[in-house]
Amino acid sequence: MILFGALKGYFFSKNNIPLFLVFLFSTNVNGQVDKSSLLYVDCRLSADCAGNYSILNRDCSGTDGNSYSGLANAMAVAKPGDKVLIRGGVYSEQLRPQHSGEKDHYITIRNYPGETVEISGASLSPAIWLDQKDYIIIEGLEIRNVSRWLNALGSDFLILRNNVFEKAIDLGGSSKTGIFLQGCHHTEILNNKLHDTTQDNLALVDSDYNLIEGNTFTKAVHALWALKCSNYNILRNNYFHNELQKIGEIYDCDGVGYGEGEFPKVVSLDDSKCNIVEHNTFAYTASSGDASPYAGIQYAGQNGIIRNNVFFECIGPPIDLTLYADEAMYNYGNRIYHNTFYHNDFGGISISSGLSHTFCDQRLKNNLWYKNRFIQNDKRWVWYAELDQKPVQILAGRIDGIHFESNNIGSHADVYSIAFGVRTSSSNPSPESLTWWESNYPWAFKNNVQANPRFVNPLNHDFHLQQNSPMVDSGTFLTNAIRKGISSTVMEVEDARWFSDGFGITTGDTVQLDGQTEHAVIISIDYKSKILVLDNALTWDAGCGVTLKYSNKGPDIGAYEFINNN
Repeated sequence: MILFGALKGYFFSKNNIPLFLVFLFSTNVNGQVDKSSLLYVDCRLSADCAGNYSILNRDCSGTDGNSYSGLANAMAVAKPGDKVLIRGGVYSEQLRPQHSGEKDHYITIRNYPGETVEISGASLSPAIWLDQKDYIIIEGLEIRNVSRWLNALGSDFLILRNNVFEKAIDLGGSSKTGIFLQGCHHTEILNNKLHDTTQDNLALVDSDYNLIEGNTFTKAVHALWALKCSNYNILRNNYFHNELQKIGEIYDCDGVGYGEGEFPKVVSLDDSKCNIVEHNTFAYTASSGDASPYAGIQYAGQNGIIRNNVFFECIGPPIDLTLYADEAMYNYGNRIYHNTFYHNDFGGISISSGLSHTFCDQRLKNNLWYKNRFIQNDKRWVWYAELDQKPVQILAGRIDGIHFESNNIGSHADVYSIAFGVRTSSSNPSPESLTWWESNYPWAFKNNVQANPRFVNPLNHDFHLQQNSPMVDSGTFLTNAIRKGISSTVMEVEDARWFSDGFGITTGDTVQLDGQTEHAVIISIDYKSKILVLDNALTWDAGCGVTLKYSNKGPDIGAYEFINNN
């Protein structure tokens, strides 16, 4: 697979440098490419070229600078600001930078444009090794048929983009099999393909402020991704499909990590805070059989946000708010909103019955559950037999500490839409309708509806709303302003946990007020004081509704806001 497209008919500068390299990389005051910052690696060479590499001939007969016959020699000399261009071919050695880059002077390691670079070899464990190396860019490489893909320890400000990671075959099935980061902060993992490992495709341990965006994750024996005692991370605009097990998990650390030298196993509880999972597609999880179900997200974090995702065809629960010792003892303060759950086989969401652990302040608004059901793949539990083939949308082991408001919960008044009980019980409560739940437990269920959402084309997984959908303008505002503001950029709200300022790694949320078309971007949040600081002055009354940017008269229910282009 060629990630950057074959380039034919190269045009060259007078120094014999392809002109596309002049535009890609730095130039000096005379407008010429700074050749001192360009290093080449070429597997066709029998020996290194000391200043006389030929780009055209791929030998030592030119004047195009330094080239190395292998990765190791290039990694030994690459310094801040250098760009290492790897020529097309298969490399069977580890890529291991020996130096860090610097802020504004990254070390860039990438494929030569238009050429396919593959790093392959069953003995490579890992194929890419970053040990306390910062400011490194790796892009356009294909890592395939290795024991492990990439391990990074204590390495900050990494950028991994437009790479293919395929088939990591560590027979031990370690969480370090795929891309494994421990103690790594401010990393960007962008537009990569991660396919087929014997454990986890991506695992972050004790790693904060990372952005995981635009990637395709498929096939892992355990999880496609895991965040363990990691905080302020953003996963967005990714596609997830796991034919073997679960998709993702967020929980604390109970003796996990690299386990060597300066990076021992980590024990850190109540330490998976403020992670955001947004605008992703959760397309499939497998059946577990007679075992714990394979979830879309096995979640035990704190003060996190799960929003604007689509979950479909998950045989396990799309979201499993789980509790167990010790890594999943603290699950609180989470905001789950504007998600769509369609045709999943363990209901639309599962809520653990672990009453001895911390579980509180879970708020769910404007979510859309439709045509989910319960299928008894696990034959061990009598309660599961009762639920088999029922239109379960919410599978609740408990109803304390959780609040559902203005969600669509199925399409008709069925007593099994909310299934309350525990799998080990022989006498769970009798099933009741949504109307009964709202009347008897108003602190848990408020203003929810049951209606056909009228998707554009659900069979082809297009879950946008038709213009006549009853979900349009039917959502609630996420929170309210506490006091009046006149042309102000500082807003105190009842609950600031619904929003993010981007954590310094991306733009903050765009908010809009009830009855107004103007909007503003959040530039900072004081969660303790419940203060939003905006980039644009707005005016509002006390009690005014505040939510994310919306169209028409108010927010919609579901993952997608209907936009009337007429």
